[in-house]
Amino acid sequence: MALFRVLLRLYPRAFRERFRAELEQTFAAMRAEPRHAGVNGRLLLWCTVARDLCRTCAGQWLRYIGRRFSPVPRQPVDPRRSEMDTVLQDVWYALRQFARRPGFAAVAVLSLGLGIGGNSLIYGLVDGYVLTPFPYPDAERLVAVGVSFPKLSSRTSYVEVLSPAEYADIRASESFAAAAAFDLGNRNVSGGDIPERVFTALLLDDLFPVMGMAAQLGRGFTREELAPGGPSVAIISNRLWHSRFGADPDILNRTIRIGGQPAAIVGVMSPGLLLIGTDLWLPWGGDPASLPRNVRQFTILARLAPGATLRTANAELATLASRIDGNYRGSFREYEGWRLSVSPWANALLQDLRPAAFLLLGAVGLVLLIACANLTNLFLARSTTRQRELAVRLALGAGRSRIARTLLTESILLSLAGAALGVALAYAGLRSAVALIPAQLQMLDLHATVNARVLLWSLALSLGTGIIVGLIPAIQATRLDPHESLKSEGRSGLSRSGARLRMTLVIAEITLSVVLLIGAGLLMKSFANIHSVDAGFDARGVLTMRLTLPRERYSGEAGNVFFDRLIERVAALPNVRAVSAASQFPPMATFQTEFSLERAPADTAGIPTALITVATPRHFETLRVPMRSGRTFSDADSLTAPPVAIVNQAFVARYLPGRDPLGQRVSLGDPRNGRPWTTIVGVVADFRAGGATQAVRPAIFTPVRQQTAWNQLFVLVRSDGDAAALLPSVRDAVRALDPEQPIYAVQTLQDAVAQSSFQQRIAALLLSAFAMVALALAAVGIFGVLSFTVSARTQEIGVRLAVGAEPRHVRWLVVRQVLRMSLAGLVLGTAILLAGSRALEGMLFGVSPADPVTIGAATGILGAVALIAAWLPAARASRVDPIQALRSE
Repeated sequence: MALFRVLLRLYPRAFRERFRAELEQTFAAMRAEPRHAGVNGRLLLWCTVARDLCRTCAGQWLRYIGRRFSPVPRQPVDPRRSEMDTVLQDVWYALRQFARRPGFAAVAVLSLGLGIGGNSLIYGLVDGYVLTPFPYPDAERLVAVGVSFPKLSSRTSYVEVLSPAEYADIRASESFAAAAAFDLGNRNVSGGDIPERVFTALLLDDLFPVMGMAAQLGRGFTREELAPGGPSVAIISNRLWHSRFGADPDILNRTIRIGGQPAAIVGVMSPGLLLIGTDLWLPWGGDPASLPRNVRQFTILARLAPGATLRTANAELATLASRIDGNYRGSFREYEGWRLSVSPWANALLQDLRPAAFLLLGAVGLVLLIACANLTNLFLARSTTRQRELAVRLALGAGRSRIARTLLTESILLSLAGAALGVALAYAGLRSAVALIPAQLQMLDLHATVNARVLLWSLALSLGTGIIVGLIPAIQATRLDPHESLKSEGRSGLSRSGARLRMTLVIAEITLSVVLLIGAGLLMKSFANIHSVDAGFDARGVLTMRLTLPRERYSGEAGNVFFDRLIERVAALPNVRAVSAASQFPPMATFQTEFSLERAPADTAGIPTALITVATPRHFETLRVPMRSGRTFSDADSLTAPPVAIVNQAFVARYLPGRDPLGQRVSLGDPRNGRPWTTIVGVVADFRAGGATQAVRPAIFTPVRQQTAWNQLFVLVRSDGDAAALLPSVRDAVRALDPEQPIYAVQTLQDAVAQSSFQQRIAALLLSAFAMVALALAAVGIFGVLSFTVSARTQEIGVRLAVGAEPRHVRWLVVRQVLRMSLAGLVLGTAILLAGSRALEGMLFGVSPADPVTIGAATGILGAVALIAAWLPAARASRVDPIQALRSE
């Protein structure tokens, strides 16, 4: 009994004082019953008590709150009552409506939760990876300087595209308050522990003022340290400080070995200051005046001056580019028509992600619109059943604006509950989305979380959704005639205008679903095309990794000797079929070079360019790319032998049409720089060096042994079995040659191929998921509208059956309505997608936005789903009992 008295405190105080004695007597009587004797009986008793508590306690508290904020006042109405009291009354009234119809509320919250959750998830990804990926102060004023050379390429590039001389010209621009340039590279960090390869930025100027951030520990570089031949110092990232040095607070002035040379740590970056994934900052150390204007390896960042805008900065850079063109075109042909421009740093670095990001954001927005249309239909159907209630309130003196506000309050409350569910779903989805992000983005240390911006986005969506869903029912409520509604027993919802409105909403759902279905189908087909295209090489069973030899220890031919010995050791491992090393490999080949032919064709428009790859012998054997003519590289192609090269078939077709390429000579780079002539000794088959979605480009391959500058190469190992299983043995081979030499960028060639099309993969996967949700929502909408229509037309259907109509005719009556709505939605949806096809074209490969197979399949699927959703209401209509239907009249 003591425990029971404690449990009674869960009820409101007024209820306890009134019914305590009665409840205690009832409990005592129940405990005395024979069925409640023993251990099992006591357990049954307390289960019964707990069930009654759960069922009645909440109800008593709702009644208690209702008496506090009851819309029916106990005292005369005070005209000065605050607006907040009215709002609380509307909220309380809406909660009571939901408690009476919990199924309706659950369906509405779940639908909105899925729609808002999907939008919050995608917006979180877009916010974290595209819109605001970096926590820099005034990030929109941090800009990158890009360049495009129409003679070489139409693309504007921002990373490692400008020379020190060009940087000196740009730095003087009045639009920039500060500017800095850096070259990207890799350095070995060692010193008595496990060596580590660290992505490095080599600075011409101190970058801290440009970023607008100070070092967490220490300082930036001084002018003396940045000067040619300055002191050997370094700044490390916060990430490296924690991972390698255990966040040692005494790290400043500590000496570490970088590339085998000592350097003192003078600063630790702030946690958010991680530039393109770099963990180590060093002074460049060279003399900028020693490099010609066309040695372009620097990235330029700048901060806009107060009052400067992107437009004014671009105008100033356009003038600068024109002046440089006039001064240097004679010496550097690529300056003809070149352009300089600035773009916010996040846009410049992640420009390739933006099309897919905004495509997904638009797609998930369509899903939310479908959910809104569905719920608007649900509210309309529900308002029809409430017309008598609303008419009574109007007849008793309630204002029409108050009725409309009450209905809007209900829809906004449901949308807020849906937003809470959606944020929870988005939080779980963002934690799982890391698996979809490729390694090159994870290296940038980007994160997508449910932050304040995502919460504000979700709140705005919920309020907008609540207004959209509740607006039409609220407007209809203000037009209600209480006299007619009470006289017609609540059947005024059967008007033609109401039916047309509901059908219009279903057509809108079908239209948007068609857009999503066709878009998903096109992306899926495009992704399938990417994987089915013949890339020209065999990615199966190949392990890739990168090694960068410190120049301080491997100068001259020492680097070539190291790679020769490594290849020899790895080739002797069990299950190894072939080994090679190269400066780049498909599908990530991007290095290109200018060249000139000894006997150039008459057509000299533009500057001849080709992809350039430095490779060891057996490189084509490792990739399984066949030779078409001539020979491959051999051990005889040494530094003292005549320079040789191999070209691909695209090179022959573009630059040597109708001529025998063997024996032709090319000069790599600008021929006016005195480069030696290189003889073409072989032609290799074409392969897609830039990935499956990129066209085959002319390519030139030169032997590593005829170079001394390449200390950084990728090693490719072809295996008979699992390529990844070779990694420990390869590490041992490297360690045997140089214990301080780390390997990095380890992946299989198949993984590299998969990462090259990750945008298409993610877009196809997510858009397909959205399309399935849209399809389900459209099916629910069709089912709901037809079910309501059948219920509303029960008398009409009964009359038809009574006068001799066949059940199949009644079924056709319902199905025909669906066919009309589906046909209208299919036509509108297809037209909308074709009109906006330009948004999809950049994501497609090997398929047109007007692909008839995809459009036919999508429309067929949606048509089938519509018929399935219509069949149950149609079958129910055909089974109406005419006598019962007529009696209900």
